[in-house]
Amino acid sequence: MNETIFRIENLTKYYDDKLVLDIPHLELEVGKIYAVVGPNGAGKTTLLNILAGLDEPTDGKIIFQGQMIDRKSNIITDIRRHITMVMQDPVLFGTTVEKNVAYGLRVRSMERKARDEKVAEALKMVGLSGFEKRKAYQLSAGETRRVALARALALNPKALLLDEPTANIDKRNAEVVERLIRKIKSEGRTVIVMTTHDLSQAYRLADEIISLLLGRIIESSPENIFSGRIEESDGLKQLFLSWRHRGAPLRILLNTEKSGDAHICIDPKNIHISNRPRESDSWNSFLGEITSITAEKEWVRLKIDAGVEFVALMPKQQFHRMNLNLCKQTYITFKTSDVHLF
Repeated sequence: MNETIFRIENLTKYYDDKLVLDIPHLELEVGKIYAVVGPNGAGKTTLLNILAGLDEPTDGKIIFQGQMIDRKSNIITDIRRHITMVMQDPVLFGTTVEKNVAYGLRVRSMERKARDEKVAEALKMVGLSGFEKRKAYQLSAGETRRVALARALALNPKALLLDEPTANIDKRNAEVVERLIRKIKSEGRTVIVMTTHDLSQAYRLADEIISLLLGRIIESSPENIFSGRIEESDGLKQLFLSWRHRGAPLRILLNTEKSGDAHICIDPKNIHISNRPRESDSWNSFLGEITSITAEKEWVRLKIDAGVEFVALMPKQQFHRMNLNLCKQTYITFKTSDVHLF
């Protein structure tokens, strides 16, 4: 088991009276990539800012290598030396690439020769050797992102926090950034925590996915999220949605004592594809049409229109055995116990 580098205990964060984070417990280990996913407003960037010591929780503890991150503490400067964050839209100084990458090293009073070596090494890592004298304003968005990464990596951080590292950059630069993230991970000395809206990227890169919804960690991927009203019908609790399935209101069976308005989520890995429905009070079955197929490592992601869009993840071998293709009619099935309320 890897060393735990971050530990969160009973963390809450409010902006005015709005709860934006509520995390009872979370541990992050050295040598792993964590992808924080969720819709806008889920609390992803707020979590990164708190881990970086740029913001503070309303309550709770964030412990880094056994020391509590407290912005008022006299050890916060030392802790921050080991944590580096790259923003989604990084800002560079209006000078050369070389001076931008060297900035943090100069602040730490590193000797000139060692500093130059670090800058050259960092630029080589991000594929920008030869850009030392290039002015910041001459860079593309993707190159700017890579320079910001080089600036962070030059500091040899123990924790690298990346806010949407490939958002709004071209495919070539995005591929360079992803390769770099994998390389850093392979060295096993750094924890990488990255936010992303790209679930395919999360599954490609991350060892673990942290799904945030309304500031809380949920067990499911942030897909198959539905809102409706729970009512009892025929002795069974069902969530009634506003969408319709084969002419009738779409109803999802679930295990709960609750009634009234509710939000649910279903993990894509718990949604099964079948050639026939399941006739059981403990299963949901809907006939739908496959609208999208995407390969991801050992998984295949399918989107199925059953009056509302469902997302399923299935092993590649199973996908090929079933001979599935676009526009094919198929059943999606999932257990009532796999429907989670939040």
